[in-house]
Amino acid sequence: MQCLIDRIAPGWLPILDVSPGWYALLARLDARLSTIAPGYVLQQCKSKFGSLSFHAAPSDDVSDYNEEFNEAIRAAEWESIETCEVCGAPGAQHVVNLWVSVLCPAHHSATIRAPGGSAG
Repeated sequence: MQCLIDRIAPGWLPILDVSPGWYALLARLDARLSTIAPGYVLQQCKSKFGSLSFHAAPSDDVSDYNEEFNEAIRAAEWESIETCEVCGAPGAQHVVNLWVSVLCPAHHSATIRAPGGSAG
């Protein structure tokens, strides 16, 4: 994931605020975006409301726009809502302790069995 961290634009925190289950999804997205816009820059990558929130631009020129680039990001964000954040297996969104997470059945079961865990 260092390749993505290296793309983070100056002034943005150099972190990927996602769990390891989405790393393969991010690697595929990075490969796709690199073919569309080799010099693309990343501003932010995080989990928000149980889906990937990936903010990037084809270049550091804020006026630069590329529909294919943005569509690749949207496709990855949609894929994330069906990908377990923990292991990358097929999953679904669940509310656990007022936090929306995407979990496979095994990790969802483990979460609701953990002390203080609950799902809705």
